[in-house]
Amino acid sequence: MRSDLGKLTEDWNGLESIVLYGAGIVGGICKSLFERVDLKIPFVIDRNPKKQGTEWRGIPIISYEEAAPRLKGQKIVVMAGHTAYGDIAHFLTEQGMEEFRDFCNVGHFMSEWLWTAKQMNCVFHVDMTITTKCTLNCRHCNLFIPYHKEHVNFTFEEMKKTIDLFFERIDFVTYFGLIGGETFLNPDLEKFIIYLGENYRKQIGKITVITNGTVTPAESLLQAIKKYDMYLSISDYTNIVPYEKKMEQLVEKAKEYGIDYYRNPSIVWTDFGFPEHPFKRTPEQLEEHLKSCRPNWNALHDGKFYYCNVSWCAEQSGRFKLQGEDYIELEKISPDDKFGCRSIVELSRGTSSFCRICGGCGADNTSYVVTGEQMERR
Repeated sequence: MRSDLGKLTEDWNGLESIVLYGAGIVGGICKSLFERVDLKIPFVIDRNPKKQGTEWRGIPIISYEEAAPRLKGQKIVVMAGHTAYGDIAHFLTEQGMEEFRDFCNVGHFMSEWLWTAKQMNCVFHVDMTITTKCTLNCRHCNLFIPYHKEHVNFTFEEMKKTIDLFFERIDFVTYFGLIGGETFLNPDLEKFIIYLGENYRKQIGKITVITNGTVTPAESLLQAIKKYDMYLSISDYTNIVPYEKKMEQLVEKAKEYGIDYYRNPSIVWTDFGFPEHPFKRTPEQLEEHLKSCRPNWNALHDGKFYYCNVSWCAEQSGRFKLQGEDYIELEKISPDDKFGCRSIVELSRGTSSFCRICGGCGADNTSYVVTGEQMERR
């Protein structure tokens, strides 16, 4: 396992303020965390002209051109996801800035700076697959659902044990995703959401429940999602699979209960290669690939923390065997050992043996495929 931590230059130490780049969802989630560690934010940079001249959480939003004369002595934390960060990093580099000296992404900042400054173990994005059962059978599913030998719902007790182990050892997670398969097929989902919300909501910036919109959940489950301020991410494949009526029913229910949701249209999918035609990278090719593919999503399953959720799914399919360095058995680390718990954060910024054969989600994977294309069930 190779971690990308330890890259921030020494002058990041002792910061009292940071400049945020991006006035969107990510920043809003992290603002309370920044306040907890007494970090001031003098202004936020955003390239959207409609946002410039307005405020974000009471803080002025300005253009980069307006910000440039005021950046001396400031460090920039880019509040953006995987793909957007690459674009912003390229722009800042063109302005003469250097990554890890002048700016870094929010995931790296949380993982490295919060430890150095506050001895906080923080992870940016963790996904937990609660079921491998699904109403769809997508050929290029990044959970490899069609290739699993058996499909299971994980029980409340299994999920409870795992998150208890994890949150006893980690101070804060920006995103915590509940995913499938189709999440609403797990009969223990409501019970688990209530437990997660009651016990760990303050340690999580945003909890997302991901669904494909083919199942309308029970009223009590919708009430629980609303109560604990969870977000509903609805993957929309209705241009491929005809289930518009079910999709509209779920959207209407989300509106009725005042649940924050996003109906995600058919996003671009790429072919990961596995399991039908896995990549066979040399060490040199792997090194280049890792420069492009640094997924933000780690995985939490069966009392273990994994670098990449996709790699866990590959193993769960029964068609790949992970190595010992690809995961951490949480019970083997004392929750009182802050330095021992640090290994979880280091792995969150590391690699996996699966990277050698996976196409990945970086810019180097241009094998575009039809999103949501269905296979016959085996």
